[in-house]
Amino acid sequence: MKTSPFLICNDPFNDEAAEMILHNERPRFLASVTPIAFDDIEKRPERPFADALYVNSEGVMDVYRIVVDQTFDRSDEEDLLDAAFEASAFFCEYITLMEKEEGLKPGFPVRDFSDELPGLKILHAPDRWTIVYNGLIADFATEEEMDDFLESELSIESELLDKGIINQFD
Repeated sequence: MKTSPFLICNDPFNDEAAEMILHNERPRFLASVTPIAFDDIEKRPERPFADALYVNSEGVMDVYRIVVDQTFDRSDEEDLLDAAFEASAFFCEYITLMEKEEGLKPGFPVRDFSDELPGLKILHAPDRWTIVYNGLIADFATEEEMDDFLESELSIESELLDKGIINQFD
């Protein structure tokens, strides 16, 4: 049986982080998981990080910031960032499992727009479009405004915009 590259850990001396994630494959690292307010997404730490957005069993969106605190290998920032995005998906799976074990109807993660753009999430409510991407929150009144931003500011090709997942909210 192959073990997961991620392990959930608790640090009883760290009041800030609810849990920690140990990535036991290269690039090996220890990351803290801290619940943050949606508005705090734009407060970017200086270390590689990823945000996990999760709609809990009560229908409320929770945001967890996963920050690489300690590395155990020489790694470039891009590799750490890629693994942090994977850790955010793993953490959402963990939350779902914990909710099931507590007898709650499990929530669900806010899905990435595409595999090619890990961490990019697009949220659509009836009156607005919101992009959440690695410390960025951007709101738009129309899909066209959002697409223009994605193409011009984030250099995302228009063909890719037609293929992604948009998270719908009431």
